[in-house]
Amino acid sequence: MKKIGLIGGIGPESSIEYYRSIIRHFQEQLGTKDYPEITIHSINMTEMLAYVFNNQLEQLVSFLLDKLKILELAGVDYAAIASNTPHIVFDKLAEKTAVPLISIVEETCKVVQQKNLKRVGLFGTKSTMTFGFYNRIAVKNGIEIIIPNSENRDYIHNKYMGELIFNDINLDTKQRLIEIAFELKEKESIQGLILGGTELPLILKQSDFNDIELFDSTQIHVNSIVKRMIEG
Repeated sequence: MKKIGLIGGIGPESSIEYYRSIIRHFQEQLGTKDYPEITIHSINMTEMLAYVFNNQLEQLVSFLLDKLKILELAGVDYAAIASNTPHIVFDKLAEKTAVPLISIVEETCKVVQQKNLKRVGLFGTKSTMTFGFYNRIAVKNGIEIIIPNSENRDYIHNKYMGELIFNDINLDTKQRLIEIAFELKEKESIQGLILGGTELPLILKQSDFNDIELFDSTQIHVNSIVKRMIEG
């Protein structure tokens, strides 16, 4: 059985869900009551996001490489970053770390492609929506990524950072997020919506949408992590 290392704490609420979901999915897949070996290094989210939002990407790479080195020294076989936003520098990290990385972006786009959808919306932090790293992977899978307009991007980002990372679930926020999704469907003809922030599944569920397919990047990432643990 392969050992998995997680860079967590970005944010803590979604890291808790990663931990629970990896255990649950592992046991379901193997029909066992055993528990998988997971090494979690919970980092300082405030420091990491400062590098992102100030566009200090070289510092972000150095910061995350140091954290991945800790997982490497812990003897993990694979590692994953339990957040979408730091995947801004995923390619550079993958080049420089000795531990194979499992990308939340690549795995999510694979699932969208398997569903044969061509136009999907993307919610997440402002950096996730605008830096284009989802688009670069999506286009390789024949997928067009559609993001909200500037005003709605600001709304999603502010609610994400001000509420969701603290697991503060506000019904007015939920309703507005649903409205933004339906605006994208009406104006941009999206077929699905990627929840490209690991806290977004705390507030948005498939049951909130009749004709938009949700792609929960957290759960997709968890499924891929467990698959790698089992299959090597």
